[in-house]
Amino acid sequence: MTSRKGNLMMVRDDIKVVDATIRDGGLCNNFEFTDEFVTELYKTNIKSGVDYMEFGYKASKELFDVKAYGKWKFCDEGDIRAIVGDNISDMKISVMADVGRCDFRKDFLPKEESVIDMVRVACYINQMPAAIEMVEYLHDLGYETCCNIMAVSQSGSDQLEEALAMLADSSVDVIRKMLRIWR
Repeated sequence: MTSRKGNLMMVRDDIKVVDATIRDGGLCNNFEFTDEFVTELYKTNIKSGVDYMEFGYKASKELFDVKAYGKWKFCDEGDIRAIVGDNISDMKISVMADVGRCDFRKDFLPKEESVIDMVRVACYINQMPAAIEMVEYLHDLGYETCCNIMAVSQSGSDQLEEALAMLADSSVDVIRKMLRIWR
């Protein structure tokens, strides 16, 4: 177990702020954001000291109808670069890729050719082997990787412990558990 690195009254360099406005908000409006809105959010995040800005998903264009969604459902390299250029700021660019809903082997460039810094791989416990395959592939391309385990409250503690052990043996940089609480 990692020891606490500080308290709430001091700067914690080990804590990073991720703005997921476009990705989370896109779930409500089918990712139909104007370039002007995304550009202003990008500039605001830089001024605010946000560490990572998540633009949206890298969803499969074979699984999802491109005409039914805005471009941030797919996060093409050219669309991100139209907003950030070469992103000479300190803020890093992130996207999310869901296990089984993206073409990770064809939709990601090697990191040195991409403005994206981090990929958050989202999965459920039963998808852990596929998530680790994605993490390793993306890590080998040069990206920072995060694994979001969704709906952990629906899994048993043994399953979660096994999944975390699998991730601990992988190249993943960050692990995040998402709780779904039923009311």
